[in-house]
Parts: sequence; C-alpha cells; structure tokens
Amino acid sequence: MADFSIDYGALHEVQQKMKDLADDADSGGATGVFKEVGEATSSERRALFGSSDLSYAFNLFYSRSTSRTKQAKDGLTDLADTFSGIADAFFNADAQLASAAGLMSGSIGLDDWKGDKAAYDEWQEDKSAWDAYLREIGAADYFAEHPDADIGQVCNADGAPGWCETWLNDDDSPSDPGPAPEKPSETPPTSYTYEDEQGKVEVTVELDDDYNVMKETSTITTPDGQSYSSVTTYDSAPQIVEPENGDPYDVRDYTMETTYGDGSTTTTKVVIDQDGSGTMTITDSDGNTTVSTRSGPDEDWSEPEETD
Repeated sequence: MADFSIDYGALHEVQQKMKDLADDADSGGATGVFKEVGEATSSERRALFGSSDLSYAFNLFYSRSTSRTKQAKDGLTDLADTFSGIADAFFNADAQLASAAGLMSGSIGLDDWKGDKAAYDEWQEDKSAWDAYLREIGAADYFAEHPDADIGQVCNADGAPGWCETWLNDDDSPSDPGPAPEKPSETPPTSYTYEDEQGKVEVTVELDDDYNVMKETSTITTPDGQSYSSVTTYDSAPQIVEPENGDPYDVRDYTMETTYGDGSTTTTKVVIDQDGSGTMTITDSDGNTTVSTRSGPDEDWSEPEETD
C-alpha cells in the first residue's frame, strides 16, 4: 500500500472542531444563565435586575460580546471546509497511486500465475511427446520400471537395450522434459488485499476465458472510513501493437468510474487509436465534461479542456 503522505483523519478532526467552534460563534459563545438572561425579553430582564438601567446595560454588554464572535462564524466554517478539502485532495491523490500500484506492481500475482501455467502446460506437451516417442521405439516399459533413468547414460553404457540404436541414430527425437515443475493452482488469483495501520487496499479483477483482465476494481479505505474506489472496464481483450521502433502498446478502449473520498464521482472514457494517440473524456457528478488528448503511446495527456 502506498505510504499515505498525510494524516487525513487528523485533518477531518480539525475540520469538525472548527465547525463546532463556528457553531459556538454563531451563538456568541454564550452559555448557561448568561445566555438565558441575554436572550430574555426586556421586561424579563427588568424584572430580574429590578432596574431598567441595569437591564439596558446588561443587554448592551451581551449584544456587543456576542456580535463580535458571530462575525467569525463564516470564516471558521470556510476554514473548516478548507481543512476537509486538503484532506480529500491528498487522500484522493494517494489513493490513486495506491490503486494503480495494486495491479501494476503485480501484487495480485496474476502475471506470475500465467507464467507458471504456461511453463507447466509446455512441460505437459513435451512430456506427452516424449512418452509417445518412448512407446514408438519400444522404450516405454523400461522407463516405467526405471523412472529416474537418463536415456543418455543408459544408451552409452555396456549392454544397452536394443531400442537405444534407434534413439542414437535419430536426429529429430524429442528431448526428455525432466521432472515436472510445480503445478499452479487450477484457478488464477483474482483478488488482492493489504491492510496495515494506515488503511486497506482491496483489488479484484474479472478475466475472460484467456485470462485477460477485462475489469479491475480498486478500493482504498482509511482507518476512519474514508474511501476511494475505481472501477476500470475494458472494451475488449488486449490489442497489442508492436512497432518497428519502440515498445509494444495496447490500443483497447476502456472506461473508468471513480468515487472520491468526498463522495464525488467521475466517469473517464478513454479511446486509443491504432497509432497510440488517444482521447480521454472525463465527466463529473454535475455533468461537466473535459477532454484531453495525447499524440502517441508514450506521450503525456494534454491539459483538459472544458466542452459545452
């Protein structure tokens, strides 16, 4: 999980305390009997003090003391929202990094599983070809009785079996594949979870019949419950282009639905052309749309431009 660069919970706690302070300011900070008398009617105050002069003096003092603190309410509220905005901005940035790292680092283990499966499948094919060859030259029974025997040592030893002559004169014989590699699980890994004191990362993928990732879901959650999620859906299996000069790149299109820490959402539609150029259209919760472009597979996306 990415090392979150800021304590979002602390910032949100500051925001809440700022809002509590703003609520106090809205009432002038007055409490108890002081507030009850200050908000009483003039007749109630006269009856309490027994003097209209004392009632007037207290009312003037109460009004002056509370009006100054009331003026701070809007400023405190705005400052509280600023703390929240900073926390959300940093959280969303860190969550995006952690989300991307979830798959790109290979932590989910899918690439390793596919490599292990390919190696095991290749060994099985080679073993089938080797067993068929042993049957063809009449050596199957010998190796069934001596499964650890090496054909080279057997056929170069004195008193070698008769079928060795066929093997020694065969330039196209298959090779002994040797012992089997470790067999991978029958099903590929499709999820990854990591949790520490900074929060939890959860990644899941959906695969097609060829084990290509067709959908990725990443969720980042902090200990205090703030959450970021990203769902990427690919329009097709990988479409790899291998240029004469340069690294291979994928030209399949995809859509990403993102829910940020503050509850806002965006939908990102990416269309990639055959030459690696592309267009990225982002639509936010309010329906506002921006468009970015890139000129090639290794180029950065341009600054987004608003559209009507």
